[in-house]
Amino acid sequence: MSLSIRPVNADNWRAIIALEPKPEQAHLIEPNAVSMLESFFDRDLKWQCYGLYEGDVPVGFLMIGARDYIKRYIWLDRFMLDVAYQGDGRGQRFLEHIVAFISENFFVKTIKTSMKAENTHVKHLYKSVGFEATGTIDPEFDEEVWVYNVKKNRKRRR
Repeated sequence: MSLSIRPVNADNWRAIIALEPKPEQAHLIEPNAVSMLESFFDRDLKWQCYGLYEGDVPVGFLMIGARDYIKRYIWLDRFMLDVAYQGDGRGQRFLEHIVAFISENFFVKTIKTSMKAENTHVKHLYKSVGFEATGTIDPEFDEEVWVYNVKKNRKRRR
């Protein structure tokens, strides 16, 4: 089935809000509704919310923003798949698709993300796609910062 990334809009926001992680993951990521509100009210960071689709079925969520035009990086934030769509390799396929989407649509050298130190499953997922731990902590959220070097990994995606 084809994967796609679509902006959250008036037609799909309710379906995207209804997506939820596994109960044991809930403390690791903000609810999609909170992310959408943040994108609306935190205008300085220009967050953009996207639904992740398999065919025409919404299966996940993603927020991209906090772009630095001089240092040429952007944050990939709040990536999640609904509980019903986890555990069968979709996470890696979607993360690869997201990296390609950002690389093709945003003029950046680096994609940044952050995650809780105890989230070993997500660390493994991001590492498998080419992200690397920086050894720094995001002081606002007490999360480890990871980066993806777009140029370094260009050959990997082809």
